[in-house]
Amino acid sequence: MIIFLLSKEGFKELENIIHTGKYPVWVGGGVLTDVEISTVREKGVDLTSFSYLINPTDDKAIKEALAIISEHHPGERVWLECQP
Repeated sequence: MIIFLLSKEGFKELENIIHTGKYPVWVGGGVLTDVEISTVREKGVDLTSFSYLINPTDDKAIKEALAIISEHHPGERVWLECQP
């Protein structure tokens, strides 16, 4: 399973799960600061941050991001935070 988060609130909700290091995590740009990204990675989490903001209500941007994630993790399920 891959965790894909688009807000700081979403990150905080799943922080305990994220910090287990069991699942790769992808976040939209601006969700975490550079320091926060480094801190999470130092805990052994496979964390990737997009370089751009992904609006949780932008279906097109989310689908494009999911396609990129799928290229890196083919066949994996993605837990997606979004706001329909």
